Parts: sequence; structure tokens; C-alpha cells
Amino acid sequence: MPCSIWPAFWTRASTAKRPIPNAPGTISGRRPPSAIRAPKATWKTPYDRFEEISPCCRLFTAGGQAMTAFALPLWRCFATLGLVVLLGVADTHADAADDHPQQALAHAQALADGGELNAALLVLEQQRAGGPDTAAVPLTPAASLLRIDVLRKLGRVSRAEAALAQLQAQLAADGDVDPAVSAQLLHQKALLHVLKGELAQAETAVTEALQRQQALTPSLRASLLNDAAIIQQRRGDSTGAMVGFAAAAQAVEGTPQALVYRVNAARAMLEDGQLTAYLDEAQHLGSQFDTRQTAPTAAVLHSRIALAVLYRDAVNRFGADQGYRLQALQLLQGAARQTPLSSRDESLIKGYTAGLYADDRQFESALRYGREALSAASRAGAVDLEYRWEWVLARSFSSLGDKQAALAAYGRAVTSLQTLRANLEVFDQEALATVIKPLYYEYADLLLQESTALAEGGDKQALLQSARTALEGLKQAEVEDYFQQQCLGDQTVQLENLTGRTAVLYPVLLDERLELLLSTGADIHQLSVAVDRQTLVTLVRDFRLNLQADTGTDDYLEQARRLYGYLIEPLTAMLEQAQVDTLVFVPDGPLRTIPLAALHDGERFLIERFALATAPGLTLIDPKPFAGRRYSALAGGLSESVQGFPALPSVGTELENLNRLVDANVLANDTFTLNRVEAELGSGDYSVVHFATHGQFGGSYDESFLLTYDSRLRINELGRAIQSRAGSSDTLELLVLSACETAAGDDRAALGLAGVALKAGARSALATLWEVDDQATLDIITEFYRSLSTAGESKARSLQRAQLKWIREGGNPHPSQWAPFLLIGNWL
Repeated sequence: MPCSIWPAFWTRASTAKRPIPNAPGTISGRRPPSAIRAPKATWKTPYDRFEEISPCCRLFTAGGQAMTAFALPLWRCFATLGLVVLLGVADTHADAADDHPQQALAHAQALADGGELNAALLVLEQQRAGGPDTAAVPLTPAASLLRIDVLRKLGRVSRAEAALAQLQAQLAADGDVDPAVSAQLLHQKALLHVLKGELAQAETAVTEALQRQQALTPSLRASLLNDAAIIQQRRGDSTGAMVGFAAAAQAVEGTPQALVYRVNAARAMLEDGQLTAYLDEAQHLGSQFDTRQTAPTAAVLHSRIALAVLYRDAVNRFGADQGYRLQALQLLQGAARQTPLSSRDESLIKGYTAGLYADDRQFESALRYGREALSAASRAGAVDLEYRWEWVLARSFSSLGDKQAALAAYGRAVTSLQTLRANLEVFDQEALATVIKPLYYEYADLLLQESTALAEGGDKQALLQSARTALEGLKQAEVEDYFQQQCLGDQTVQLENLTGRTAVLYPVLLDERLELLLSTGADIHQLSVAVDRQTLVTLVRDFRLNLQADTGTDDYLEQARRLYGYLIEPLTAMLEQAQVDTLVFVPDGPLRTIPLAALHDGERFLIERFALATAPGLTLIDPKPFAGRRYSALAGGLSESVQGFPALPSVGTELENLNRLVDANVLANDTFTLNRVEAELGSGDYSVVHFATHGQFGGSYDESFLLTYDSRLRINELGRAIQSRAGSSDTLELLVLSACETAAGDDRAALGLAGVALKAGARSALATLWEVDDQATLDIITEFYRSLSTAGESKARSLQRAQLKWIREGGNPHPSQWAPFLLIGNWL
């Protein structure tokens, strides 16, 4: 079976000036030097991440319903089962099958090999279901394995897992399981684990499959070795990965598949910063394309493309001589001469050629090849490629000064990307950093540049609305990516449509400047602040560390004042004119990691001027007032030390106070068990859920948990339990997590905290960025509930009142004690 490698995403084009040759169709550059040293790769920006090249993994399919590259970076992709392997399995069952199932399998496999995954799935489903003129025919194990593989590539993970379980049950019932089928089943199991980021389970499945030595064809054994190598590199073991890729190539020496694995090994060298070794290996691999005696195959074609992308990456990211762009162009030109060439492959070749010309600042040539790539993608029905080439067009138009054409191309790219994401069940955070963020930020940046040049009016407002809508799409993608779930929340309302003395502040951290978008009514006000992103990020990190440490000094004040100067001071006149008393932040990136309440104007903290709330995005569950109403609550927590976590002595009093102020069902210490908590969440009609227990938010949702007496309640399990409440007549109004912590500098952990209300289906959440002194927590939480239930205040005003009382009357007014409390979501 022909294998395939799909090349990486675009990397950011170098901005260094280069000589541009007069002759069209050439790439400028000097003769490549014999040896270049490069540092080991470090990822400092989201633009410069090169995705690994994985053999035999068709990510792109016609029809727009594919498991697309941005959803599954290629280092997370494994070799699929080959045609030869599958048909070999089918032959072992030939006596039990007629010609029709064999023909259907061959047809479906051919469609899958050509990237037409939806068509392949249709053939297999028709065989299972039958039709007017044909009877339903049970799928053979080979056909079932192909169906699982196709479903996985289409991103339909739950269906693929169900089909895998069904095949396992079928084989167990048959009793005598073909070892080859068993090995391939484990292979598919590993692929699904990797797709979900479950590397340990994937490694176990690969190891178990490799132990079936007698059942493995050379092709399948090589694929499994390659899988293991990719897992090693994912875990940071570049040396082990290179050894693994070499072993995979050796297992199928002399075949096109071996070339695929050697390209993977070369990529591992480059990722490890071994630029000289990579360039030597790339030269050797390039020569094999011209000397290979066998007929051209898909593996050879896609290896050419992949090696071209690696050369491009060596220049753009690792500092190789610009002359290596010529090597990349020659590889793509060689790939273009291969016949037959599908429209999809033509699109890939011309699209990557466009990128090379854009890198070389030959933007007219980039536009020509980009348009041809789009045309070929259209002929192939490859809508999953469209956003890539539209993105190249957008960057080229922008560089040529045609801003309107650039905005149109960016808009088409964003729309295409949104359509693709809507069809996926799982996401990948690397795609968020390498594709989604740079694309959306570039689009918003250009919109904001254009709006700056316009006077106040309808045209300016239209551009500002478009910019914020694009950024809102990014924020939604960030939350969905963290929780690996589409469509968090159902009913939504735009914050700026709400009345009252509330303003919404939307900071946008761009590379060279900070944009502040403030809504105090129907319009958006734009202010540009001359501070680059890196300066602001460093300031935010220092502020968080000095603030959380509480060294007994005011070291944090310098950063607090500078941040106030960047984020609030430019807006002071507007806020005063609108008589704003509640400020809702929609923080960007690292701003999620700090308590904005502790910003300081030189005389007072920001919380002393405004009630504050945080929103992960502008759309929320439709808010309604909470204050003045009485609600039933589930209150749980731990005052005792369990599982190595320290005791929280004031939790008992905290729960008693809550029970007095709000009708609460209390689970404390040994009654606060995982099973009891999940049972209460699933069956109780609670409007408030309050957990006073250690909680940690990590870089992914499966690393985030709340401590129970006997176990840990994962955040995704918390959300599932709350949303499944049988007999609940009302939305969860408030989720309180009074002893949470996020790691300093971990933007994704803070994102998880900010998104917890959405995940739990709650209108609001009150949580802490880091664990606070036990007494401070008791006093602030108690005052919050007292104000909420008796004073008729909004949630934001109730938290403000509690924090101000602690500042003025508490034992330690340092903001490390009161500032970490964040109100997330509905502030009313």
C-alpha cells in the first residue's frame, strides 16, 4: 500500500530582507555552506512551530469533514494499516466471503488511499446496511479495521471507539482470533489513544502489538516502530526517537515506506537542533529521489513534499542559509513532475511553492501559485486545504499593501477554519498555537490597523466589531480546546447588549502594541498603547510572582502601577464619563494569570474603584440577577489533612456559615467522598455548589481536579455530573471553589479556571488563582454570601464588598490574601 506523509503547517516567513532575482520562477539565495550550527529548538512564539511528519497518515479528506491537520498535528499521527496488510487479512477469511465484500473492501481502501474518506466510509456503511438490491453483509475484520481507521481520520472518535469495541467483542465471541488481526486492532487502539493525547495508553498498546512478532508483516512492524518513535519524541526523547525511526526504516529497507521513516528521522534531527546533521541527511535523502529505480509512489511524492517543508523550516526557524529555499523549490518541482498527480497533491505542491515565494518576498509569484493551489483544491473537493492557501494570499496581499484584498482573504481563511473545527470531536493544543492563534491574531491585527485610520462612525465600528468577533472565535476555540468539547454553553448573550453602569474591557496583546477595546454602551472605543507583547508578558509574570510570594514588602507595587498605566489609565476619562461602577475583563493570554483587582494607580487598588468580573469570552449563559433570592446549595469540603494535602482548619466554619446564610446540604471530611459528591451533583436540585477543598488547575482538563476525602474529582467529571442533574429545574447559578490554585506563568491552567463555569454549565464561578490564607478565605467567602443574600448586591459588588472589608479590617491587607478571588462569568 502506498504510504503518505502530510507536510507541516506554514511557519512564519522570515522578515529579513533578501535579494530578489529578476528572473521569474526562481528563488534567490547563495550556495549552501557545508556546515551550520544551530541551537536546540525552543518555542518562543506560536508562529514558529513545525509539525512532525508522520508516515501513512492521511489527515485531509474531501468534503470538509476530515480530521484536519490543524486538529491533529502530524507528530500525533501514526501509520495506518496498509492495503497489503488489510487484504492479507481479508484473504484469510476468503472462504467465508463472496466476491462482493472483497470488491467493496478493495474499493473502499482505494478511496481511502486517495484521501476520499467520506466516500470510503459510505461504501463500508452501505455494505453493512445493505440496500434495495443488496443484502446487508457483516463486515470482515479487515473491513472493520478499515472502517475504524477511516472514522478516526474523520475525527469521529466516539464512533471509532464504538466500532473498535464491537470488533473486539466479535473476535472474542469467535474464539480463534487471527494474531495478525489482533495486532492490527491494537494498532488502531494506539492511534485512538494518541489522538486523545493519551500517550501512556498508546505506548502500552504499541508495545503489546510489537510482542506479536510472528503475526507482524514487515510493513506493520515498521509502522508500529514508527509509532513508538513518535511517542518518544513527543515526550522529549529525541535520541530515542531517531533510533526508533531508523529501526522502522530498516524493517522495510528498499521500499518507499523506508524513505518515509528516514524523513521522519531527519525531522527529529532538525527538531533537536542538529542542523548540520539534518542538512547532511536531507542532501542524502534528496539524492535518493533521483536514483530510486522503483516506480514513483505516493510515499515518494509525499516524502519529497515533506523534505521541502523541512528545508523551508530549516531556513525560517533554525537559521540555515537562505539558499536552501532553492533546494526546497527543486524538491517541489520534482514532485510536480510525478505522474499521475491528483488534484489534491497538485494543490499541496503549488501551495507550498507559494509559501516559498512569499518567504522570498516575491509576493506576485506567491499570489499566482496560491491561486493555482486554491483552484486545484477546489477541483479535488479538498476544502480542508483552502484556509492554508487563503492564508498565504492574505499575507502576500498585506505585504503588497492591498489591505482590502488581504482582509477578504483572511476572512475566507477564518471561515474555512471554523467550518473544519465544527466537524471535530477532539482538538489539539499544538494546533491552537501553530494555526488558530496566529491566523486569528493576524486577521484582527489588520482589522485594528485599518480601524485606527478611520474617524468615528459606522465604518470604524464595523471594523472593530469584526476584529472582536474574530478574537471571540479564538477565545471560544481556546476554551473548547482546553476541555476538548465543542459548544460549551447553549444560550448566549453579548455583554455589550446589557444595560447598567457596566463596561467591558477587551485587551488585545499584539506583537508590537496593546489594543484596548472598551464597550460602555452600543459602541466600541479603541485605544492603542505603545507596549510590545514581550514587555507586557514579562511584566505580568513578574507581577504574579511578587504578588503571590507575599514577602512582606511592596515589591509588587511597581508592576501593579505599570500594568495600571497600560491597561486602565488610558481609559480613565471614558470610564468616568460613563460613571462605570462594574468593569468586566475579557483577558488575553497571560493576563488570565493575574488578579486585576490588585492593579494600583499610585493611591488605591483597582478593586477600590470598580467591582470586577472576568469572562473567558464575550458570550455567556444568559445572565439574570442573583441577589436577594434564596437558593438551595450543596456545600462540601475538607478541614482535615488527606492524601498528603495540608488541613484547612477554617473550612468547618466556612461550611457552617454557608449553611446559615443559604439553605445547604453539607458534606464534610469523611462524608465528602467521590461517590457521594457525584451522586449529590447528579440528583440534587441545587442552584449553588460550594467546594472548600484543595483544587488544582493544570495545563489540560485531565490534570485539573478537586480533592475529595478518598479520591480526586476531575474537572471534566465535575462538569458532567452537574450537567446530568436529573430533575433539576434551574440552571446552576453559582459554582464556588474557594481553595484553588493555578501555576504561575501557566496561561492554559488559568484558562481552565476561567472556563470552569462554562464547563459546569454554571452562570458564574467564584474561584481563586492560588490558595489563600485559611482565615482570609473564611472571612471573604462569608462576607460574600452575607452581602449576596441580605444586602441585595450583585455578585461582583458582593465580592468587591468582601475584599474591601478585608483590606480595611483584616489582619493582613497584602493583596496576596484577597486579590486571587475571581468572579468568572455572570456578574449580576
